[in-house]
Amino acid sequence: LPNSLFVTTIRDGERLIAMGRVVGDGGCNFEIVDIAVHPDYQRQGLGRQVMDAVMAFIHEAAPESAYVDLIADHHSPALYSKYGFEPVAPKSLGMALTIKR
Repeated sequence: LPNSLFVTTIRDGERLIAMGRVVGDGGCNFEIVDIAVHPDYQRQGLGRQVMDAVMAFIHEAAPESAYVDLIADHHSPALYSKYGFEPVAPKSLGMALTIKR
């Protein structure tokens, strides 16, 4: 995908069933986005496989002082906490804006 620093996918034949990517400036900011597993393939460890690949890239590409964040649309704290992620509130405030036209 355009503007991605890293993309990983898992396929069942030609069918895309799981993916994840990293965007950012490639220096001090890395954001993990689009971690997704097709509903028919959930609960089979594919989210973990995607995160393993994403985190391998992060550990290779990101300098020691880099800021790595993610926003999970669905509550998956158990998955992300295994990789060292923790909530940023109340120290930081996550906010979003949806453009409506």
